[in-house]
Amino acid sequence: MKNTPTTRHLLACLASLTLAPFALANVGDDTAQAMTTYYNDTPEHCNEKPAFRCSGLLLRATTPSDHYFTWDHSPGTLQKQAASFSYLRADAAFDRLAESGRSGYTLFPTDYKPAGNLGYKVMCAYPTDGDSWKRDKSGCGDNKRTPEITEALCDKLGITTAEQWVSHYRQSPDPLVEDRWAGNPDYRYASQCAFDVRSKDLRRNAEYFYQSVRVMQLMNDRPFAWNEVMIQAWDQTKFAELPIQSFFHIEGKGGLGDAQKVQKQWHDKTGTFIPVIGIRLPSRVEAARFTYREQDQHPLVPR
Repeated sequence: MKNTPTTRHLLACLASLTLAPFALANVGDDTAQAMTTYYNDTPEHCNEKPAFRCSGLLLRATTPSDHYFTWDHSPGTLQKQAASFSYLRADAAFDRLAESGRSGYTLFPTDYKPAGNLGYKVMCAYPTDGDSWKRDKSGCGDNKRTPEITEALCDKLGITTAEQWVSHYRQSPDPLVEDRWAGNPDYRYASQCAFDVRSKDLRRNAEYFYQSVRVMQLMNDRPFAWNEVMIQAWDQTKFAELPIQSFFHIEGKGGLGDAQKVQKQWHDKTGTFIPVIGIRLPSRVEAARFTYREQDQHPLVPR
């Protein structure tokens, strides 16, 4: 679907609908349809702003905790003041989530978030797993696991295109990383650069983010299938205003119970309904699929 004014208006109308259970009987189906549209829409930019503002899906894989709610910040997020997401789109496809993730939540694209919801700030984008848990500067900077290398943002290294990123990656030496494991012999991902999207120049941000997407198209042998997008930590005291689009589970991975648990917790805390959506991640021969099923919803959550 082209990013036309008519399309943007339709998506904005869908996104602006309240998720209160009494407001829209078909909110689940509408959410699944909107997610499908966002996935299939592949503009280079959104009116000269980064593509994540109007297309694609930002997914955060989570595991329910006894110590904090899924939508709150984990200890690692609090430490670096940033949360890790992956950006899924038809031209930025991956078939599995980080750390074998099987459930979590998605955010509305910022241009289509419901009225009154919090905005969020995307800071940087890695074309593959960024090893952000050991990086400074909110996950966008130097990696403590590579003491012989000081990682910098891509533009600081003169890297502004996908082709340059791939060339730089392939020519980089495998860094010395103490905590290696046999299943992953290539540790160059630990020293990769991130595309910075925090500039006041929105057109530059749009171009850099699109180049991170293009790397995924050019480099099929990435060390990890998924990408990593760092979003600035939000004020979790305003959690009820988060632009959460869905609680998801990856079909066939056993995460439905986790998604239902979080859906029930959210309803108990806010009184609103956010649908559980089943996601089938894309493969080489099939596109991603987003499905709402009545039987997937927590039985004690009204809708």
